[in-house]
Amino acid sequence: MKECALEDTGIWRFIISGAQDGAFNMAADETLARLSKSGPPILRIYSWHPFAISIGHHQELAEVDLDKCSSENIDVVRRPTGGRAIFHAQEVTYAVIIPKESDLHSQSTLDIYNLISSALVNGLNRLGANLVLERNDNIGGEFKTYNQKFACFASSAKYEIHYRSKKLVGSAQRRLEKALLQHGSILLGNEHLNLFDYLIQTTDETSGNLKQLLDEKTICLQTILNREVTYNEVVSALKSGFEDFFKIDLQTAPLTTKETQLINQLKPQYSQTRREPLCETYVW
Repeated sequence: MKECALEDTGIWRFIISGAQDGAFNMAADETLARLSKSGPPILRIYSWHPFAISIGHHQELAEVDLDKCSSENIDVVRRPTGGRAIFHAQEVTYAVIIPKESDLHSQSTLDIYNLISSALVNGLNRLGANLVLERNDNIGGEFKTYNQKFACFASSAKYEIHYRSKKLVGSAQRRLEKALLQHGSILLGNEHLNLFDYLIQTTDETSGNLKQLLDEKTICLQTILNREVTYNEVVSALKSGFEDFFKIDLQTAPLTTKETQLINQLKPQYSQTRREPLCETYVW
């Protein structure tokens, strides 16, 4: 694999958040991006408890069956990034924050996406997977033309991570005033296929039909490796993969008091699936 030859060598910050609720996770990603104009890049790893549906920044909340989500204790949050709905269940989620003053930040949106995806592949392949990056030049095309009810994982774009033409990792990216944020879901199991149980269908197509479509487009680590894969395994593999690819040391550092305070301020807004503008640039 081609190595990264950028000047951002040295130390990155590594945050292992464990399982958190949806509002916390989105507020934390935004907080780290807001407060990171200078300092090292950040890799944050987390999961979701309770399970959650996140919708893209421009997606209509009316597409989600809020009553059913509430009755089954499923969180509903709006991401600060674009894309379509995702059911966060059996997965490990990553977030990379690139401060504006970092050399990495000067790279193009697509180049950064490629670098981060390459680091993810470098890490996940240490588990025994044989992953590749999508090289399709029609970046974003399927996102724009796919039927609006379909999920983020039902379409692919350049430099996304595949196994035998099926998508394993779904990511989105956004440039804020002080930093770039990219986050994404790494599928451990097939629980994500139940997304359509919590969306309001506007056509005659059944939830089962849509699950089948999603199943044809996606794959999880459990299927690839023919065994259960744990959160801790993925955390360790990603740490090694990022350190090797970017030629850095990831130093574990908890959230600061200032970061925790801002997260707590933002959490209620994400709980209300806020939609006011956060920043100006989307990948998709």
